[in-house]
This record gives sequence, structure tokens and C-alpha cells, in this order.
Amino acid sequence: MRKRDFTTIVEEIVEKDSRYLKESYYFVRDGLEYTLKTLGKQKHQKIEQLSGKQILEGLKDYALKEFGPMSKLVLNEWGVKSCRDFGQMIKNMDLYGLLGKTEMGDMKDFQKGYSFTTAFVKPFLPVRSKTAQKEKTRKEGKSSSKRKKKVDDSGKTPNHSKE
Repeated sequence: MRKRDFTTIVEEIVEKDSRYLKESYYFVRDGLEYTLKTLGKQKHQKIEQLSGKQILEGLKDYALKEFGPMSKLVLNEWGVKSCRDFGQMIKNMDLYGLLGKTEMGDMKDFQKGYSFTTAFVKPFLPVRSKTAQKEKTRKEGKSSSKRKKKVDDSGKTPNHSKE
């Protein structure tokens, strides 16, 4: 029997489960290799030696490295909108024998994963410095007191009637 290659198997998976584009499976495969490498695992070690949390962190780091601020957009375009989707794709890959012999049946880690907005958008949002925040608060306070002073100078006091 001839051994089927990754591309052929991914095409079969996508044919049966069209939620995710084939590019997402290539990303997960490469992201898993990246995760093993960054954790100092040897080539002969397998993915089943990683926890769901380690896998998710590795995939997040790999996405940020590859796509930067476009990570969420790219993943969403491929049908990957949550950590649960990563888990489902890994499960699909496992069912088709792409990950070797694994015990990836527990999806709890993937369901409890991170928010894609927090993971892929927040790191690229501008951060206000404490000085800028204090200045904004100070300016808001001044404009508020100027409005109050104008009311007081007119001879009327807010919420009080003259007798």
C-alpha cells in the first residue's frame, strides 16, 4: 500500500469537514513543529507529549511571528475563529493519522483557551503611557471646572433657586 502524503490527506479532511481551509492545516502542522522546537523538544518526540495549553501558546506565538497584526484576520479567513477550532483541526489531523499515535481526545484545554482578540489584536493596540493618561485626566478636569465657573459667573447656581 502506498503512503499518502500530507496534501492528499488534508484534501480528504477538507472534503469531509469544510469548516477550515486547507491552509489552516498547513499552519497547524508548521505551528506544532515550531512549538516542539521552541520548547526544546527533539525531532523524534511527538505532539502527544505537549499539553493543550502548550499547543495553544505555541500556535499563538507562531501566528504572531508569521502574520503579526494580521493574525486574527488570516486565521478567521481560513475558518479558525477560536481555540476550539485549533482543537478540532488537531483532532481531524489525528483521526487521519497525520500526528502519529496520539491521545488528543480531550478538548477541554482547547475550549478553555484564549480569546483571539486578546491574543492577536491587543498586542498591537497603542498603549497609553501613564503620563499621557494623567494629562488627559488633568485636561478633562480643567474643562469641567471652566464650565462650572461660567455657570457660577452668570449669577445662577446649578440646581438651586434664588429666593
